[in-house]
Amino acid sequence: MLKQIKTHTAGNLARIQALSHARLSNYRSFFGAADDVQALALYQWNEELSACLFRTISLVEVVLRNQFHKAFSLRYGVVGGHGSRDWYKHVDLAPIARNKVKEITHFKQGAHQLPRIPAPSPDDVVSGLTFGFWPHLLDLKKDALHQSIDWGPILLDALPGHRQRQASHWAKQKHQDELFARLDLCNGLRNRIAHHEPIWKLGELMTEGRARPSKPLAVAAPAPTTPHEALSRLHLLYGRVVELLTWLSPDLANQHTRCELHLRCLSLLQPTTLQAYRHALPPAEIDLATVRNLRALRKALRYAARRQQPVLIKDDHRTLGHLTSLLP
Repeated sequence: MLKQIKTHTAGNLARIQALSHARLSNYRSFFGAADDVQALALYQWNEELSACLFRTISLVEVVLRNQFHKAFSLRYGVVGGHGSRDWYKHVDLAPIARNKVKEITHFKQGAHQLPRIPAPSPDDVVSGLTFGFWPHLLDLKKDALHQSIDWGPILLDALPGHRQRQASHWAKQKHQDELFARLDLCNGLRNRIAHHEPIWKLGELMTEGRARPSKPLAVAAPAPTTPHEALSRLHLLYGRVVELLTWLSPDLANQHTRCELHLRCLSLLQPTTLQAYRHALPPAEIDLATVRNLRALRKALRYAARRQQPVLIKDDHRTLGHLTSLLP
């Protein structure tokens, strides 16, 4: 019932050549991989962890823009319904932010930008704005009538899960800067993954805030120099992403921490999982069509777990699933 799949040496070599020896060299030097085969396994670990983080950050991004959209729509805008108005036309956005909105509401015709007809709905405009738009929305100071933006109540509405529930807290620049840092952290992680940069290759950790001429940021922790330090830093960063989700939507965050994606991410951040990838055996195969009974299936899974061996679950010729990082 349980059989070893032969190692496809030629396939590994092809993947190594496709990724390049130079790209894998970072995994050999930082993680102490014995050869390119181990480095390739660690590269796969990085890819799977990046995918989990990207999905989580994408969830945060959707909730973030919806929360800010609703909070501003309750105070600004004319076109649209309750909680979804064209507020972005009624506040004094910075030129870069204004151009981001205009790229959605207008189209180019020669040297001119003409409004789209019919005009995109407020929901369509907000959904088209990138993550980077939202941290810098905190730079907003005035509305279109040159009245000051009252950030305290806005952030209370946008962050219902934050422990600070007083408008006076969010009215302070220091606390707005701390929020900017958290949003910018998530955006930075998202961009690293989108640009295929190793997620474990991180620099200094700065205090959460925003650099100002009168108050530069301090270094909270040096750049990771060992796999253990890299895992610890990634665990910290992932925790901050999930905490931001909690600030934005406690109910959704609670649901997320019970889902497979969250558990998978925590598993990938364990030193034992990293070692399992580094020394991974070729997958074993369990064919349910040949399983005699439940006892035999449990025996096969326990055998694979003792060897920390991934498993392909098949039913005759059809693949049903893939189990990884089985721990004894």
